[in-house]
Amino acid sequence: MSDYKTPKDKLISSEKALALNANFKAKQKSVLSAENDNNFSCSCWYSLEDLEGYINYVKEQALAQKISVDGIRFYFGVYPDNTEDKTKAGQNTLFMCPTKANTTLTSRDGESTTNNGDSEDVTTISAMNYGSTGNPPRNDYGEQ
Repeated sequence: MSDYKTPKDKLISSEKALALNANFKAKQKSVLSAENDNNFSCSCWYSLEDLEGYINYVKEQALAQKISVDGIRFYFGVYPDNTEDKTKAGQNTLFMCPTKANTTLTSRDGESTTNNGDSEDVTTISAMNYGSTGNPPRNDYGEQ
């Protein structure tokens, strides 16, 4: 048994996940399909081994760089038309990068102010990409 604690206040039901996925497709499909005749991927899969490995890599790099990493941020991206893997050209991707606490910000009047939890990206540690989005169209949430 590990000492990991499940963040129960961040877990959502399958019903809520279904609604979020349906809303995404309804609101984004026309935008995403407008420039791309192909269907778009609306999910990305990473193995537990890859996720755990990336988290361990981030921790090791943060220790070596004396950075206090506080989380991982996920970004949406689109592969360029000239990407090496032509099957990915124009397709969505999801990549992640570590973050650290941004302890001070400059307000509009030039004064330093305390940050209320908004972390900043750590760009000195490599981001992770290349999960599996599969060939579009992919299943919606909950489909096999």
